[in-house]
Amino acid sequence: MTFTERCSIMQEESMLAAIQRQQIEIAVSELLLTSDHYMRGSIAERIRHLIAHADRTLDITRFSEVAQEELEELNLLPAREAN
Repeated sequence: MTFTERCSIMQEESMLAAIQRQQIEIAVSELLLTSDHYMRGSIAERIRHLIAHADRTLDITRFSEVAQEELEELNLLPAREAN
């Protein structure tokens, strides 16, 4: 079962996962606010780490649309299917 399938099956996010999702959203905001190449690389690596160690109940569908798009561009989330 893939990460996306696991997340779509689960309806409730744990409190830890909700906090981790907020941390990822904040890091994505930081990424969008900086233009420095080295800072962007550092922030992207932090986001990778946060996602890699996230609680298994983390619901990726609850990310903001902007965060989802940025994470897809970084290849950290699978691309959404076009409707």
